[in-house]
Amino acid sequence: MKKSIPTYVLALFLFSFMYCKSQENKTTEIIKTPKHFKILDEKEGDLDNDGVFEKVRVYDTEKETDMGTERQIYIYKKNHNKWELWKKSVGAILPSQHGGMMGDPFEGISINKNCIVINHSGGSRQRWHYTHRFRFQSGEFQLIGATVNFGSPCDNFFNFDYNLSNGKVIYQEETSDCEKEDSKTEKKETISKLSTLPTMANFYPGNNKFTFPNSETIIYY
Repeated sequence: MKKSIPTYVLALFLFSFMYCKSQENKTTEIIKTPKHFKILDEKEGDLDNDGVFEKVRVYDTEKETDMGTERQIYIYKKNHNKWELWKKSVGAILPSQHGGMMGDPFEGISINKNCIVINHSGGSRQRWHYTHRFRFQSGEFQLIGATVNFGSPCDNFFNFDYNLSNGKVIYQEETSDCEKEDSKTEKKETISKLSTLPTMANFYPGNNKFTFPNSETIIYY
């Protein structure tokens, strides 16, 4: 005589099955890397203040340029637990050999205060470092901050900080002579508001010029 499966055992089995299917549906789909692309960096954070994290990926495309291989930024949003491409940029990440003697200039990205922050560096004896901050506003990722450090020890070094949101510019230059143990510092401040902020989609680090009023000082950010 066959024994029937107790009702409570069958109910428990069905509940477990339905729960597992429910959890499976909640799992976020894995993003497929475009063919021939390589992931250089990846971060998650809330970029549009909706309480839901987006994903930012930096890809090396293996496409050759005059300065090495081209890089691209892809920004993904979730739609019913599936990642969908939201925005992308070609140019905001410098090519692989743009760092000169230092080689690859890309240091990494981070997400801070709803902004994408990109860091580059390069040079030889004279070193340079860029930090650019992009915030999602007016339907685009716009440049709201740029910091440039350039120079070499025991010679000339400057720091340039530009808040594009309020237009405030701070420039500090230090000239030093290590043998004479002598140095002097020059500081300038001004306000320069742009009518239209650069967007990540059309941005290339170092190709943007700032000239101080009544001065020969020119900074490329």
